[in-house]
Amino acid sequence: MIHQDFYLKNILIFKKVKIIIMKTNKLKEKFMNFIKKMKLKKFIKKHPNQNYVSWDDAKYLIKNPNLTYLNLDQKIETCSINKSKLSSNVIYQILVYNFADGNNDGIGDFYGLINKIDYLVNLGIDQIWLSPIHPSSSYHGYSVIDYCDVAPQLGGMEAFKKFLKLAHSKSIRIYLDLVFNHTSYEHPWFQAALKGDKKYENYYNFKPLKNDLDARVDNEKLRKRYKNIDQNFKATNKKFIGRFWGGMPDLNLNNSDVINELCAIQKFWTKLGVDGFRYDAFSEYFSSESETKTNFNEAKIFHLLRQASKEITQKQNREEVFMMGEWLSEALKAFEYFTYNNQKALDSTYDGWEHFRDNDDVRLDFSYLQSLVAKYQNTKFQAPWIPFLDNHDTFRWLDNYRRQVKNIRNYPKITEDEKDSIRAALLYLLALPAKPIIYYGDELAYAGTRSFDDPGLREPMKWKNHQEISAIYEKKLDACQSNLFLNVSNSLDYVENEIAPGNSIYNMIALINKLRKDYSFLSLTNIETLVDPRLVVDSKDYSNVIVRKDLNDDKNYLMFVIYNHKCQNNVLQKISRNYHFEALYEYKCKNMPWGIIMQKYACGIYKLTKK
Repeated sequence: MIHQDFYLKNILIFKKVKIIIMKTNKLKEKFMNFIKKMKLKKFIKKHPNQNYVSWDDAKYLIKNPNLTYLNLDQKIETCSINKSKLSSNVIYQILVYNFADGNNDGIGDFYGLINKIDYLVNLGIDQIWLSPIHPSSSYHGYSVIDYCDVAPQLGGMEAFKKFLKLAHSKSIRIYLDLVFNHTSYEHPWFQAALKGDKKYENYYNFKPLKNDLDARVDNEKLRKRYKNIDQNFKATNKKFIGRFWGGMPDLNLNNSDVINELCAIQKFWTKLGVDGFRYDAFSEYFSSESETKTNFNEAKIFHLLRQASKEITQKQNREEVFMMGEWLSEALKAFEYFTYNNQKALDSTYDGWEHFRDNDDVRLDFSYLQSLVAKYQNTKFQAPWIPFLDNHDTFRWLDNYRRQVKNIRNYPKITEDEKDSIRAALLYLLALPAKPIIYYGDELAYAGTRSFDDPGLREPMKWKNHQEISAIYEKKLDACQSNLFLNVSNSLDYVENEIAPGNSIYNMIALINKLRKDYSFLSLTNIETLVDPRLVVDSKDYSNVIVRKDLNDDKNYLMFVIYNHKCQNNVLQKISRNYHFEALYEYKCKNMPWGIIMQKYACGIYKLTKK
């Protein structure tokens, strides 16, 4: 028999070893964080514009935010109405604060966008989704202080109006990002609620359930972060729901007074002339344990918002506003939000979680693609399919490619073959029967990494004039992680050089967008425009081919081909003798008598005409 002292001795040894391991892991974590911060500081020092400016600078304080938005639409004049028809039907997502600085204060703004309007026009996009433009507690705009104003850091309301007029004159539609799940801690509604105003207490969700993991506390640590509030008022220790964090308290969307305010906000921007809206985090509207749907649900809210805008657009004699929701789950599960009581709610939600976001291989099997398009087309109001590769909340597509295909975990320079990989992905995206979204910088092969948290995904544009490059930080955030800077993408050339005439990705996109304008069937989410590639070409691998058909002339086809790292065959066998064909674009591919020879990452566009 083994004596019990043996067990006691070994238990003590185990405990000591466990403590050492725990200490070792903590030290390792601290060391890795130290290395990360050193690398981050190295990138910050290499940022072309070293004149960093604080988003929290005292000159940007919001002094008199609106307490109510009711009837504000009646106090403004319409700025501009865009009645032009969609052409390329391509959305371009812009983070205003990081695109271009037009007044030399270190923050991207609407003056910068005005200066760069030709960049957008020449790219061929006809819709722009702007990151939230309202006065906000943070650079990203998703903690709103005033829904019916424009952040002074972005140039203010007058600069926005000038940009809206200019964009409309170029037949570009403007979509605003509306954040209705939550407000900023600094919003006057929340501050009034903390001070005991019963009306505004009901605008939020105080007294959360004990088991609600989204419960937050109003404490001094939180309150001390903010400057746009009464500095003499002390923290209350009240508990409330904040799905994302304490600085973003959730609105009570089961309260009709709140819904009326949201409808008034939408009427305000519709009256001004905005063409549509993207709704942030709507899947979180009622996601916390303490939130209920007794009076409203998501679809009903969107229907009411649409009706609010419709009151304005009918008077303006223009199309209804476009309404798009953020969606990070299986695409088809969002269809329930497109109608309410058989009436229109959202136009659509964007789809990238399931098909393209995080996927290094963007190709879809023809039968699956056909089925997916049919499902969108068969919704009551024929919702457009809105695919994308990446955005401000996700890994850059090229960063994912580097991780998944090349197993890159550090930050080397972006190579030519990596540029070619996103070139092929973008060609495929723009060939789809859809309303695709291009995230700014993808046309330049940006590859920002999430290793530096969200700011690493939101790199500034690298203009030749360094004063046009944004250089932002926030005092209230962690000193290292608050800088917005060029990291991996700083290895690229200046924007002006990257888009120079030749085989740039930018120029390829411009060409495809022109084709989408000239051949309008390309921009339709319509199953009848899809042709089985087996009827047109012979190949061992058809997933790299998309063939589209003109609905008004069944003799005309356009064929898009790519050869990415997953393709099995680099020879696209001879095109059917039933067609004449013309090469409209060829990159790393060559038409030979026996077929089209494709190098790795080759791209091609061909016009086919039935004999």
